[in-house]
Amino acid sequence: MPATLVDWIGTVARAQAGRPAVHGDGLTWSYEQLWARAGGIARHLLRDRGLVPGDRVGIVGANEPAYLAAYFGVLRAGCVAVPLNAMLDVEDMRAQLAHVGAVATIAGEVGAAARDGLAPTWAMRDLVAGGTGPLPQPASGDPACIYLTSGSTGRPKGVVHTQGSLLHMALQLASTLPFGPEERSIAFLPFFASAEQVLPVLCTGGSLDVLPGFDPERVARAARHATSFDAVPTVMARLLDRAPLEDLARLRWVSFASEPMPASLLRRWWDALPDVATYQFYGMTELIPATVASNRLQREEPTSVGVPFPSARLSVLEGGELACHSPAQMAGYYADEAATAAALTADGAIRTGDAGRIDERGRVFLTGRLKDLIISGGLNIAPAEIEAVACEHPGILTAVVVGIPDDRWGETPVVVAVPTRDNGVAARDVLHHCRRELTPFKRPSAAALVDVLPATGIGKSAKAEIRRRILDGEIVLVRAD
Repeated sequence: MPATLVDWIGTVARAQAGRPAVHGDGLTWSYEQLWARAGGIARHLLRDRGLVPGDRVGIVGANEPAYLAAYFGVLRAGCVAVPLNAMLDVEDMRAQLAHVGAVATIAGEVGAAARDGLAPTWAMRDLVAGGTGPLPQPASGDPACIYLTSGSTGRPKGVVHTQGSLLHMALQLASTLPFGPEERSIAFLPFFASAEQVLPVLCTGGSLDVLPGFDPERVARAARHATSFDAVPTVMARLLDRAPLEDLARLRWVSFASEPMPASLLRRWWDALPDVATYQFYGMTELIPATVASNRLQREEPTSVGVPFPSARLSVLEGGELACHSPAQMAGYYADEAATAAALTADGAIRTGDAGRIDERGRVFLTGRLKDLIISGGLNIAPAEIEAVACEHPGILTAVVVGIPDDRWGETPVVVAVPTRDNGVAARDVLHHCRRELTPFKRPSAAALVDVLPATGIGKSAKAEIRRRILDGEIVLVRAD
C-alpha cells in the first residue's frame, strides 16, 4: 500500500488515467494529464529553477487548475508547499515566507504588489511542464506542506504536515464521507485551506469543479452538474438566502467544518433541501480531522460534531479542553520547539484549545473556544451558546458574539448579526430574543445588525476584526434597556 500522498495519488492516476480529475477555466484535465503536468513541473523546478528536495516554496493565487498542478509539482519534486492566503497584506505574506525560509513563491492570479513584493516569484502559468527522468521518492515522514495559522493568538506559526499525515487525513475522510470515482465536487473554498476537500477527492478518483472563489449564483450553476461541495457554516447560510434552491437540490451531499454549525441553520438546510445529505467534521490546522458526523448522526443530534475516527483518540483534559492523538496530526510547528511542546500533552496528543464533552455514546460536543471565552463578573460565558440562540431567531441568517470592555462587569457579550433578506428585523428584536432565552449572566448587553460579517480567507467570521469595528464605532450597538 502506498505510504505517501504522492504515491497514493500517483497510483490513482495510473488506474484512472482517462477519467476527469479537474474541470475549470473552460477545460478538463484527466488524471493522466494532471499528474503528467505535475511531474513535468517537478522536473522543471529541480532542473531549471535550482530547487532541491526539502526546499520550501510559497504558493499564492486564486483557485484554478494551474494551482493544483503547481502544488503537486512542488510535492513531486520532494519539496514543501507553503500555501498563502492571498487576502493578506504583502508584508504579512513576506513575513510568513521568511519565517519558514521559503526560497521562492509561485504566483497565480495576484496583483502586481504581491508579485513584486514576494520576489523571487515565478508565474504559475509560466512553469514549464516537461522533461523526463526519475523524481525524488519522499518518505512518509518527510515534510510535504506547511500551513500558516491565522495568527489570532500572536505571530503566525507554520504547521508542518508530512506526506504520511496528509495521506492519513485524506483516507480518514474518504472512508467516512461519500467520496468516490463518480464524485464531481465543487471547489470554491480557497485552495490554501481546502486540503480536506481536494485530497480525498483525488485519492478516490473523483473530480474537482474549480471555481475561482465563492459566489452563490455561480455555485448554484455548478451544482446542476456536480454532486457535492465542501463549505463553512456562514457560506451555507448565504447559499440558502441567495442561491436558487432548485439548483442546489441536485447535489447528493455537502460537508462543512471550520466553525460551529448552529442547529437552527442545519434545520433550515434540511427543510429547504431535504434530499441533500449533510456531513460535518471537526478538526484544526494542526489535526485535520478529529471527528466526523454522518448525515444520520446529525439528524439525531444536530448539536454534536460527531464521533472520533477509529484511528483517533480523543479525551477531555482537566479544565474541559479536548485533546486528540491521531496519525493525521502535524509533525510540529516549523522551527518552534517551544510552541510545539506547548501544543502537546505529555503523551503526544494535540491540545485543541476547544472546550467540550464526550457523552456515553462517544459523541463529541463543543462548548466553546477557550481563548474566546468571555469572563463577565468572574463568570465564564461561551460565545457559541449565545450565537446558537441568536440564530434561532427566524429573521437572522448568522451571528457572532464577542466580548467588549465593561466598567461594571469587566467584559460583556454583544451580538452582531446578519439578517435574512427583506424581513424587517431590527437589532433590538434580536437582543430581546437572546435576553428572553438565556439565563441572566449569559444575556448579551447589546446587539447590532450588519449586511455582511468580516471574514477570514475561507469565510470564517473574523472575530478580532468585528471587535475592533465595535470599539472604533464602525459597528453601532443597540443597548439593552
